[in-house]
Amino acid sequence: MRFLRGIAAAILMYTRIPVPGFELSDDDMKNCIMFLPLTGVFIGAVIFALIRFLPAHGVPIIAVAMLAVVVPLLITGGFHVDGFMDTVDALSSYKDREQKLKILKDPHIGAFAVTGLATAGLIMIASFVVILNIEAEDSFPVILTVCSVFVISRALTVLTCVLMKKAKAEGMLAAETSGSRRAAVVASVIWLMTVLIPDLLLDPLCTAVTVAAFAVFMLYYRHMAYRDFGGVTGDTAGYFITAGEVVSVFAIAVFEVILHA
Repeated sequence: MRFLRGIAAAILMYTRIPVPGFELSDDDMKNCIMFLPLTGVFIGAVIFALIRFLPAHGVPIIAVAMLAVVVPLLITGGFHVDGFMDTVDALSSYKDREQKLKILKDPHIGAFAVTGLATAGLIMIASFVVILNIEAEDSFPVILTVCSVFVISRALTVLTCVLMKKAKAEGMLAAETSGSRRAAVVASVIWLMTVLIPDLLLDPLCTAVTVAAFAVFMLYYRHMAYRDFGGVTGDTAGYFITAGEVVSVFAIAVFEVILHA
């Protein structure tokens, strides 16, 4: 029962998908974060369907790429993108740590946040266009890996939220990670293995590029979060998801360009 409530809580917390008759409790909050990658499954499945079927029915590649970038926003309501924008604003302020933490709480959007989001969106669209132009016989493993990125980013987010030092002892992130630390880590590893093993079997090189991109970004993220905020927060978690996906999808696109040159 707790397992099912955790899934329902994660869907309610991290997506715009309705869960009729479910009321979120404090205990549910403690367990829902380990099911955060389920959101990535929904996103990846929809993007996979769009990429596989729309071009075959005459929809221009640029339109499919733009739809693929919009899908995470439609499913999640932009929950993670809000954290990305707040973090970009804080990092761009060049103020001290306390002021940066205050900026994370500020509901207003700054020019740096808008610029950062626009840049991230354009990079993602361009990357999808490159990937969608791969010859059909070579595309399936790459597309599967790209769709897996949305699960990987959230599984790694759970690990960073649970294992890294938190900037604040209170708040939503503290509540979401107050459950079993071991259970969250084990769940994240299971999520990662579930998507990475098929990816490795189908396209080991592309999967290796994806893992390497996330690994490098994780090192940067830890350094940035500790230096600028004193640890991770709910907003920096949104930054990790958004920026991590951009970095990894862009890395896949660059790899494919080099491979097919």
